Amino acid sequence: MSADPILSTLSDLVSLYDGIAEAEDEHVMTVLLPAPIANQLNLPETATIATQANIPDSIFVTYHSEVVQQFTELVGRRGTVSAIAIQYEGYLKTTGFEKQLQQFLRPQNGLIRLIEATPKPTRYLWCHVDYTAEADERRIGMVSFIVNETTQVTPVDLGDALFWKSDQVPVEQPEALSAPFLEALSPLLERIAAQQVQANLANWRMKLERAKARDEDRLKTYYGTMGEEIQRKMRSRQLAGDDASRELARLSATQQELDRKLADLEERYALKVNASLYSVLVIEVPTVHLHCELVRKKIKRPITAVWNPFTKIIEPLRCEKTGVPVEEFYLDDTAAQIIATEAWGQKG
Repeated sequence: MSADPILSTLSDLVSLYDGIAEAEDEHVMTVLLPAPIANQLNLPETATIATQANIPDSIFVTYHSEVVQQFTELVGRRGTVSAIAIQYEGYLKTTGFEKQLQQFLRPQNGLIRLIEATPKPTRYLWCHVDYTAEADERRIGMVSFIVNETTQVTPVDLGDALFWKSDQVPVEQPEALSAPFLEALSPLLERIAAQQVQANLANWRMKLERAKARDEDRLKTYYGTMGEEIQRKMRSRQLAGDDASRELARLSATQQELDRKLADLEERYALKVNASLYSVLVIEVPTVHLHCELVRKKIKRPITAVWNPFTKIIEPLRCEKTGVPVEEFYLDDTAAQIIATEAWGQKG
């Protein structure tokens, strides 16, 4: 996936519509679109998209380009939730997980024991969040991340699960996402989306900060010079009485004008971001559910971990204090809750 936020967004959207996107370099991407989608977007089925204007035989895109707007409209017509299931031709083993369990999930002050391994599909939610950022200009973009519905861990990697289009089976009526699940997941989705949006906007934010600092220095120099001139006049002429009062009033007005203009700058360069969940693709993946037991002193607690055959790993669990994915963690003394190492150090 390209590091360029525009190309990264387009890559996600191309994949969502069964197309293929391959990054040529940081600013260039080649896409292969299904004929119906290419026709709707008025694009050739094979196209080179670039975020630099000097790339030969390419379609130049920016945040406000027609291609981005067309993709956004297309996603809007698709609907907010769709679903696919992944077929897996291999054998889902149910034994031999004990060693892997100890390798991938490591409680530091307790034990984790495997009770049973059961082949069972896991639903993953591929969330697409669109955002609009405004400061001295306006930018739009989209971030994407995948949530494991069973463990509520995000972001997670599906490996090659989405690689072969022939293994993807449409699900016409996906099982509804429960309200309690979505309510519990909402803060996590907001946190991950905020982190990814901030990462996408990092370079622009630094550019804004540099421009703001430059303009602040210019204003402070200009009004500082005016204030020094007033003070020099008062000293050289040894002003007193009403004359001195008038110059002091001018000095105060100069400072007030500087403060007003600095406040205007603050408003001009303040970055305002609005984001919303745009669409969700529910991906049902054949997995193995590992029914385990966490043990802390006399406390025993059942949990479920997930082994993904496409990544060949046991996925992380979720810190129940911060929501971050964890492989190494602590268990609290009251309910054997999973606590990340960083949060455990702050538990007091």
